[in-house]
Amino acid sequence: MEENLREAVNHIQVPTDLKERYSIEGKVAVITGGASGLGEAIAIGFAQFGAKVVLLDKNEAGLQRVTQLMEETGKPCSYFPLDVTDPVAVEQVAKQVIEQYGRVDILVNSAGMNIRKPALELEPEEFQKIIQVDLIGSFYSCKYFGAYMVQQKKGSVINVASINAHVALKGNVAYGCAKGGVVQLTKILAAEWAQSGVRVNAISPAHHKTPLVTQLVSDPKWYEALVGCIPMGRFAEAYEIIGPALYLASDASSFTTGISLLTDGGWVTV
Repeated sequence: MEENLREAVNHIQVPTDLKERYSIEGKVAVITGGASGLGEAIAIGFAQFGAKVVLLDKNEAGLQRVTQLMEETGKPCSYFPLDVTDPVAVEQVAKQVIEQYGRVDILVNSAGMNIRKPALELEPEEFQKIIQVDLIGSFYSCKYFGAYMVQQKKGSVINVASINAHVALKGNVAYGCAKGGVVQLTKILAAEWAQSGVRVNAISPAHHKTPLVTQLVSDPKWYEALVGCIPMGRFAEAYEIIGPALYLASDASSFTTGISLLTDGGWVTV
């Protein structure tokens, strides 16, 4: 064995199917929060790269809008209305997806919300709601869809965390706590499921141009203060989340699990 190992490390091996490792063609990709924002962007991006996209969201009108948009571009998808804070509903939808597609290859947990208030002004029920949607909802989806991935011995889970998990932003106490929890959830599930062939990673984006940042963009002082923290000097476009998500979803990241991939324009470097 020692001789074989020495032989292996002395010869760089590049797979002949290297391009295919970046492909998600034909893979079943389930995306929570797919009715708007980063979930919508990832869904559209994954469909363009050939994935069979399944959208989940509480906002059924938004689901219908995104579904129609994708059909018009020749990339049809399916959807299920879902409140990710309801564990019974999440378990049922997971069963329905498996019944329809036979498997789930990619899970993106993008469902989320925020209420921006100083800690002393944030009501207890508001704090609980954010934790329930952003953290506990991610756990439910991981638990019920992840069970099928573990059973099939393959899969990629991508949890959408946030720059708020890595830096302290005033007025985001509940959101920061929730997204910090998402990063830790990612690490623990990655450790638990690694031997089952299931990779679990997170993306921690800074502010992208989505409806979630409408409040920030409409306040010039707030916007300028945030942009001032980003060395690249701007908010990201929504589509700029697609590349990092595609990498984590595909076999190109086959030796990557448990990370929180910062897509923050350099924020944490300064």
